[in-house]
Amino acid sequence: SGGAPSSVAIGGGNGHGMVLAMRRLLQSRLNAHCSRHCCGSSAAACSGCPGSNFGASSSSSPSKEPMLDDPRAVFGGLSNSIHRGFKFDRILKSDDLDPENVLELDQMALMSLKTQDVPVAIMEKIAKVLKDFGHKKDLERYGRFLRKKVRSRTAVEVPSVLSSAFLPEQADPDGGPLAKLRKNPAFKDLFDHTDWSSLEDSAMRRLAFADKEERLHKLFQMFWSPEAALTYLAHRYPACWATNYRVLYELARRAPDFQPASILDYGAGPAPGLAAAQQVWPGTFQQAVAVEPSGHMGEIGKYLTADLRLPVVEWRRCLYDSLETFDLVIASYVQMEMRGQSSRDAVIKQLWNRLSPGGVLVLIEPGTPTGFRFIHHTRELFISRVGLENFHFVAPCPHEGMCPVALTGRDWCHFAQRVRRTPHRLYNKGSARRFMEEEKFSFLCIRKAPGPRVLYQSQEEAPTAHEKSYFWPRVLFPAIKAQQHTLVDVCSAPQNFERLSVSKSKPHSFGYRYSRQALWGDLWRFPKRIARPEARLYMPEKTREHLDRLAKSARNALKWETQEPGFEKEKDRDKQFYGS
Repeated sequence: SGGAPSSVAIGGGNGHGMVLAMRRLLQSRLNAHCSRHCCGSSAAACSGCPGSNFGASSSSSPSKEPMLDDPRAVFGGLSNSIHRGFKFDRILKSDDLDPENVLELDQMALMSLKTQDVPVAIMEKIAKVLKDFGHKKDLERYGRFLRKKVRSRTAVEVPSVLSSAFLPEQADPDGGPLAKLRKNPAFKDLFDHTDWSSLEDSAMRRLAFADKEERLHKLFQMFWSPEAALTYLAHRYPACWATNYRVLYELARRAPDFQPASILDYGAGPAPGLAAAQQVWPGTFQQAVAVEPSGHMGEIGKYLTADLRLPVVEWRRCLYDSLETFDLVIASYVQMEMRGQSSRDAVIKQLWNRLSPGGVLVLIEPGTPTGFRFIHHTRELFISRVGLENFHFVAPCPHEGMCPVALTGRDWCHFAQRVRRTPHRLYNKGSARRFMEEEKFSFLCIRKAPGPRVLYQSQEEAPTAHEKSYFWPRVLFPAIKAQQHTLVDVCSAPQNFERLSVSKSKPHSFGYRYSRQALWGDLWRFPKRIARPEARLYMPEKTREHLDRLAKSARNALKWETQEPGFEKEKDRDKQFYGS
């Protein structure tokens, strides 16, 4: 109908064949143009057509083909009938994320922090106090005593399987060992005169386990004399500040809408929690309350928080009965000094009742099996008593189900934060020590509101990056960087502790480059390629003993104490190479 051929054969493979084919194509298009818009005849018979002599043979006079050099004459009437592009030239809309969105997601997944420094103003005050005191040997001797006391309480319990309300044993309430005790007539009076009959088996198991551990390892409550308070300031303040800052930093990243106006620091000590909070949310607080029963600790805390961007801090000896509520409640390294699990539960309930709607409760404990046991019990308490519509875990848990790490019997959920400690010259003259330490801690951030995991079914429905992050797995241990691939142990929903494998041969969207840079405690936002559904239960005992020996030798290699053999020789060698 249009006179145009359905296809054009380009033959010959040389330039002459290409020219002939293009001439035939243009001649056919010109014929179609003349038949539609000109005289109704062909282009060769049309005297008014600009291409009337275009189809002449090559033997014709050159003067009869003047239009070949004028592109407008040849292609002017063909713009509506010839498509000048190719299929691969058409740029379609991409389904991939925008580079800015990808960068935002990558930044949201990076939750861990590298080595931190205590604020300069606070460190200058600490240095001034320690210099004024002057008794460096006493501070060092009392510091060793303090470390031994803390370790004797926090670092002696071995990992074990912790009971949970989600375990299959709870499905049969009449078949467990506690149910048999209830049926035994010899224990009838025990259950009749106590309120334990209303508790489920998992809660009673946790209480019994806590009582057993506390009988083996006595709880203690330090008496903070002036020397003891200064020792704590020199040895423990930087590490406590770093862990508080690390947890509050993630809280601010994961919940950008959370801008607290009031804060309660329970068991404040010299108030490292208040100092870290004003560093994360500068100028937002209108009320600050610190609860510390020790007067000497309180005096040091008042001195350190005097020039911070905080309102006048109200110091109290205990948590008085009142109706006031707070947006942010911090309880760091507090449960370790309480005797009995029932006392710890009572304090947690009191602090939860002091939260305003939308507020956050932050719990931090030492990163040992004992500290994790406290955090795990609190976690189970909220899941079984409060209800998912009234709270959600901001961090570190990616779900509100059973903790899979508590069932391994060998591992416990904890993280690490490196910090530059107080200069050792301030409390031990002439000592040469490493100036960094890595504080291990377990923590839990609980918000008094329904979370994104309740509001949305999946991360695809979540509109923002920080809401998507609530569905991402958590990296629980440092990544194992092997050749051409990386192994990452993560905790993911619904209640899985699994090992992921990331190969270098996979596309960039699988996260290989991210896995080589990910730190302990980061989030994993990439697709999961599961290598082992159970991350660490497969490890034989011989392998674990071998890894323990390697860890012990590495730990000994990192020690640079003056009393170790070879220290002076190594020091003299450094002077030869690097100077004094």
